[in-house]
Amino acid sequence: MKKLNILLLDDEENTRKSLSTFLRMHGYEVETAARPSEALRKLEGGGYEILLTDVRMPEMDGIELTEKVAPLYPSLTILIMTAYGNVKDVVKAMKRGAFDYLTKPLDQDELLITLERIADRCALIREVESLRRRLGAESQYKGLMGNSESMREVYRLIESAAGSDSSALITGETGTGKELVALTIHHNSARKNGPMVAVSCGALPDALIESELFGHVKGSFTGAVNDRAGKIRSADGGSLFLDEVGTLTPSAQVKLLRVLEEKQFEPLGSDKTIKVDIRVIAATNEDLSGAVQDGRFRKDLYYRINVLRVELPPLREHKEDIPVLVRHILKKMDREDTKVSSGAMNLLLRYNWPGNVRELENIIERALATIHGDILLLENLPGDLGPRNIEEASNLQEKLSLFEKHLIEEKLRETKGNIASAARELAFPLRSLRRKIQKYGINPKAFKHEP
Repeated sequence: MKKLNILLLDDEENTRKSLSTFLRMHGYEVETAARPSEALRKLEGGGYEILLTDVRMPEMDGIELTEKVAPLYPSLTILIMTAYGNVKDVVKAMKRGAFDYLTKPLDQDELLITLERIADRCALIREVESLRRRLGAESQYKGLMGNSESMREVYRLIESAAGSDSSALITGETGTGKELVALTIHHNSARKNGPMVAVSCGALPDALIESELFGHVKGSFTGAVNDRAGKIRSADGGSLFLDEVGTLTPSAQVKLLRVLEEKQFEPLGSDKTIKVDIRVIAATNEDLSGAVQDGRFRKDLYYRINVLRVELPPLREHKEDIPVLVRHILKKMDREDTKVSSGAMNLLLRYNWPGNVRELENIIERALATIHGDILLLENLPGDLGPRNIEEASNLQEKLSLFEKHLIEEKLRETKGNIASAARELAFPLRSLRRKIQKYGINPKAFKHEP
């Protein structure tokens, strides 16, 4: 296994000398720094995979350093050393982005075992990046981000599906990114130069599904004033993406099965057979096997579309990817210079995300509309993400703002959303209170009927 490059930060010279010598004896590349400012300069030069840092130091402590470094270098693994065994320090460091901690005096065996774990993690990150390079550019990868083990499995399944021309079924909850997976499979397949045609089956009335898929000839039904090619014919030579495939009508299921088996169909109102060369990629957020047992979905069609399968995990099962996703969303919105406070990130990590990545993106977009400056604070996140504590705020400004927001919300609750009454009771100018309400993204109407 590849030995890693370590940057060792400790203000005690004897510790730096003895520890760096021990690590080099075991094959690690080690550079040292005596102060956090020196470590920051060296990190800018790149090349390090591990930052091994003490907690108590001059200039800034290891927790502050972790908070500063973790967002800047996502692939850097931060390992904390503490001589104090302080649980609060450890918890804070882990929340800020540290991978693990060790207590001083260091147990040499424990250190080596921890470094081996980190080596496995770094190998995983390199493998994910390799998969991404083989799958194509980031623009093709869209919003599929994350280095967790569950996302690593998704990348493997995508790579397998992209290398085949068989039908594929993508499963996962709403908002997990099924359409992005379908696009990625298509753009990295042999059909990438052909069309990618998407159909949202659940958004179409039953009466229009067959016309939308198979097309029709003029006069085949009321309202058919012109010939229509249909999505299947439009996808000839490429891929057809059927989202919410479980909502297809029984008649459409029969016709789709024929397309998969015989590569041909007849438009509505026509006796002319049309041959097509398409690859079907289907997606569903329901249990299709259960629909088969209930008789709502054809068993033979299920087997035809379920040749290759990509299962997307819900966001609550890989929350460790949330910081990476947040950075990607900020970049996508041209706000990559915006930082996220530790209090805000902790709240994002606690929430269970029933709407998955799509909900996360919506929340970040809403929060960006309320921030002033380049830091997304706890106060900018909507109240429906759950309770937040002033103790979690990372600085005085965030604590004061969070307290002010709570005070305004409580007064609006008491006055049933009446802004003028709230301003009088708070002895605060009405115009200023309106500005504060807008700043914090508070909806006074939400308090109107609240008990």
